[in-house]
Amino acid sequence: MTNATHLAGVIPAWEVRHRIQRAREVAGLRQPQLAEAIGVSRATLANVEQGVREPRRGELIAIAFATGVDLQWLETGNAPAGNDPEGGVMVGHQGLEPRTR
Repeated sequence: MTNATHLAGVIPAWEVRHRIQRAREVAGLRQPQLAEAIGVSRATLANVEQGVREPRRGELIAIAFATGVDLQWLETGNAPAGNDPEGGVMVGHQGLEPRTR
């Protein structure tokens, strides 16, 4: 893991392997569960999380889908560009909307 210097101090930079592990943990999945969900062996996922092997793009897409994280963040560590004019990400309600007249 490399670090970047910021005015407030050191900001650790997460490598893709760290983001994959964190996404899995936040989703409440163990390695065997995520490995099965994305169609790889547990050993393959462990190698990715340990930095022994780089994940393929298709695996990253499957991991993002299985864990519910943004693919751009998983690949780059950057949050997606927001649609809020002030620079933030707007969150919209998901589900059925009430009827309006």
